[in-house]
Amino acid sequence: MNLPRRHLLASASLGIVAPRLVRAQSFPDRPVRVVVPFAPGGITDILARAAAERMAPILGQPVVVENRAGAGGNVGSEVVAKAPADGHTLLAVGPAVMGIAKPLYGNLTYDPDADFACLGLLGAQANVMLVSPKALPQPTLEAFMAAARAKPGEVAFASSGAGSLTHLTAELLAADAGLRLVHVPYRGSPPALADLAGGQVAMLFDAMTTALPLHQGGQARIVGTATAARQEALPDVPSLVEAGFPSLDAPNWFGLFAPVRTPAPVQAKLAAALAAVTESAPYKTLMQQRSAQPVALGGRTLDAFLADERRRWAGAVERSGAKPG
Repeated sequence: MNLPRRHLLASASLGIVAPRLVRAQSFPDRPVRVVVPFAPGGITDILARAAAERMAPILGQPVVVENRAGAGGNVGSEVVAKAPADGHTLLAVGPAVMGIAKPLYGNLTYDPDADFACLGLLGAQANVMLVSPKALPQPTLEAFMAAARAKPGEVAFASSGAGSLTHLTAELLAADAGLRLVHVPYRGSPPALADLAGGQVAMLFDAMTTALPLHQGGQARIVGTATAARQEALPDVPSLVEAGFPSLDAPNWFGLFAPVRTPAPVQAKLAAALAAVTESAPYKTLMQQRSAQPVALGGRTLDAFLADERRRWAGAVERSGAKPG
């Protein structure tokens, strides 16, 4: 008996869809790999490992973190973008890749905007503005602004590299304040912090965890946080938004991403496991210990937040004229 064409088409469709459903239901069937595209020990790595450890019992498989550093996060990100879209290879990363990489590099072999689906956010950490007591007799925000306005094109700021988050956060400040500053890029934060403490440069944006020891030791002074609100660890330090610089709600955030073609049921399972972890009291305690906090979406959806971040950092790259270091 000949079946009508619509029945044949329905059977063919079921034949295609059914294996995907089976794979989603049995996921994960082996260890899940989370690629961190930076060196071990940074805040991205710390939060990714904390989340991975707690997701493993929920998923019923080990969740293993692998560091694949290089090219500002692009090496590891490309690995995940080109991995099988089955949920077993994920990426832990933030604005360095999801906001900055595409406008900065231009010739990537993957597309940060189109190749990934965000499963959820791991947290955020404030970038803070430090000034040097050796470069400025009065290490305050007001004194830095006055010096920069008095000597346009002469006051220097450091960064951990051209096109880095620390560089572009300073460019956001310069744009909001109408300043002309001299950019001095370094190969990473440690040498930049050393020269700030020595007075070779006047200002630097850096992560709160690495900035706090210098602030507490008197080698540098934190004069503002690149956030909308004051930070619990620095209650006497104003946020730069509060101080009148609206673009400076620019924390370093961290998210967990899957290749975009990962089946929706697999994405949903991973997102639910991540949410269970990040909403738990032990994870929130760890974030507090690391001067991190949940990401403030401010009523936005996750997609709207990511779109805002892409616009913010693409504009900063364009204004700065930054090129890969």
